[in-house]
Amino acid sequence: MRLLVLISLLGFELVAAVLWVEATSVSIVYSAVALLGLTFGGAATLLQTALAYASGEEGVDVVMPINTTEWNLAVAGGALLEIVGVQSFPGVLLMLLLVVLIIAWSVNRHGFPRK
Repeated sequence: MRLLVLISLLGFELVAAVLWVEATSVSIVYSAVALLGLTFGGAATLLQTALAYASGEEGVDVVMPINTTEWNLAVAGGALLEIVGVQSFPGVLLMLLLVVLIIAWSVNRHGFPRK
């Protein structure tokens, strides 16, 4: 599961980099959005499963609402694009994804236990 999460996040990082460098071509933007759906479409489920494994049976009831709140905050944070402009999205996304990649890489023992 860890490998799938890392591949998904790296693909998402690639999409953000492409959009940051070349967001003026319609065909590149459409291709990047399609790749975005392929790379990050399953990541939410994978990350949620990792949270459930890491929290154990006794903590899952606490962790899942926190996960939902985090996703809702991320969606609400998208409203900031009206203030800073849509062109800032890929750059901000690159920075945030770098943090997520570091976290996903470093939680091998707890978030992605070998069974």
